[in-house]
Amino acid sequence: MMRRSFIGSSALLFALALGLASHEPAHGATERLQLEPGHAEHSEPERAAAEEWKLVDEKQFFLQNPPNSFTGLYRSQGMATDGHRWFFSWQYGLEIADNEFQSVLRNSSFQLPMNLVPGIPANLLAQGLNHIGDIDYLNGVIYASLDTTNGYTDGHVALYNASNLTYTGISYALTGAPSNPKKDIASWVAVDAKRNHGYGKEWQSGNTINVYGLQDWHFLGTITMDMALENIQGAKVHGDWLYMSSNNTTQSVYRVNLENGHVEELFRLPTPAGDREVEGIALREGPGGELNIYVEMVVDPDRSGSNFTNPNLHLSLYHYSRAARRSDDRANR
Repeated sequence: MMRRSFIGSSALLFALALGLASHEPAHGATERLQLEPGHAEHSEPERAAAEEWKLVDEKQFFLQNPPNSFTGLYRSQGMATDGHRWFFSWQYGLEIADNEFQSVLRNSSFQLPMNLVPGIPANLLAQGLNHIGDIDYLNGVIYASLDTTNGYTDGHVALYNASNLTYTGISYALTGAPSNPKKDIASWVAVDAKRNHGYGKEWQSGNTINVYGLQDWHFLGTITMDMALENIQGAKVHGDWLYMSSNNTTQSVYRVNLENGHVEELFRLPTPAGDREVEGIALREGPGGELNIYVEMVVDPDRSGSNFTNPNLHLSLYHYSRAARRSDDRANR
């Protein structure tokens, strides 16, 4: 099964192999993003009360509005929040934005014609680790999932300082279950302060969540879900639940109970015309205790092949909200 990559052409990867280990700009490649269609689910989850979740708004971040700003590109893989700021990821780096989504700081840059300065450290790039997926935040640290676009193997998590997006010098190799120890297990990472755990999952269909010890991300075992899920692009923990965004055919947002493995489908995302791909997810509690879910979707309305010069190519950020419930995140419902 092929995976997605926004600047994943062989030409750029060759340029990376030759030039980016020293963090010098790379030239030459493609001018296209690559969107991958979803694939069918193998079974149907229990439908949660969809009417509880309301679409509050949609924000759109374009690549070419203003021209050559590439704001949407810098937010095209994942996101997280500390409750006051937003953190975004793209294939090669990270961004801090303020509460109004205005960019504050980036640790990487991209300009046509394919001038790339990565935020992935040189020693990790030299290992072929050239793809950041969805990210998470805890106690001043951004946890960035990291793997290679050459088969999406050799998953890692790299730790960055959330204050200035500098690499801490710490990364850990991720190893999944013995049945799938290395293949495609770093599309995202999620952190769980309550349990001192980290989580991940294979991108292809599977009914398990990988559990890691948060201190050094050693593999602890798996949580068995009561149904298989595929094409999960991002996840975050809230209470006893892991909330997940999927790029399957229904573009569903799910949650799985971390205590008993029960899966619920919360809602399905809008389906704008053109090519589209669901990406990362973030959670934030509101002042009244309501839970807010933010989900990213790359949209190519013109089916342009995701050409970087297309003025309509953008990242849609969908914001859903649900009023607080007393029994919201208990382990058993």
